[in-house]
Amino acid sequence: MAHTESVRVVFVDAGTEEEFARTELAPGQLPDSFEHETRLDLGGEPWAVVRAEPPTAAQFRRSGSLVLTLRRIQSMDPQEMAYSLPTVFDPLPATEESTGPGEHLVIHEDDWRQAEMVSRRLAGQVEAEMRAIHEVLQQHARVIGEGASPVRVFDRIHLRRTPTAPLSTEVSLRRLSELLPAGGRPYAGVRFRDDPGRVVGSFALASDPLTVYGQAQGDLVTTLCLVPSPDAAAESAAGLEQAMREFDLLLADWCTGRLLDASAIGAFVNPA
Repeated sequence: MAHTESVRVVFVDAGTEEEFARTELAPGQLPDSFEHETRLDLGGEPWAVVRAEPPTAAQFRRSGSLVLTLRRIQSMDPQEMAYSLPTVFDPLPATEESTGPGEHLVIHEDDWRQAEMVSRRLAGQVEAEMRAIHEVLQQHARVIGEGASPVRVFDRIHLRRTPTAPLSTEVSLRRLSELLPAGGRPYAGVRFRDDPGRVVGSFALASDPLTVYGQAQGDLVTTLCLVPSPDAAAESAAGLEQAMREFDLLLADWCTGRLLDASAIGAFVNPA
């Protein structure tokens, strides 16, 4: 059967199901098949092919006609991008298959190391990161929404890469457990919400509503973080304050850009 020298192409908007353009094209200007995801550039704008009738070149060359239903690809203006947090730590720790029993503390990847203890001698590294975060908080924040639930968002996010080892002094996991209120329950470890694996070397201790978590090598804690709660008891703050004094630690509250010493831990744990 003879093939046509040109193909009449009708373009239909998938949103309205209405024709918006038509043209005559040589068969060589069209792909051999629309059976796989296909994108077209029309007038400098990208479109995705939702449906092609008929879908193959052999068919529309014989018939001489082709109807393409397209969806406009909306490209996001970088100026319109919004982040819910001013900073996150990168990279995330490695995970491994969790084979042991017990419940894990599950957190979102973005919450990893957002409130963490750092050795005082690393204050210079921490303050350098804080300066970058302050710039995001002061120059790249806006509030969207009205009424009782406005949301603060950011058009830029700061990726923290230091300190890679936030605890330069020896912090004992056993001693930390002793300082927290009795009756807390240990978790089997930490995992991320969308990852079934366990963070390598992770631990988590629940003590009333307050939870501490991190990573350890044996009894040596290498990363120590908090999940604060407005309902945390005063004795939890007292235990953390004592731990900070014993191990000479500061608390980096990264999302607010604050570096706190032991005397301020009570207000952080229970701002009420």
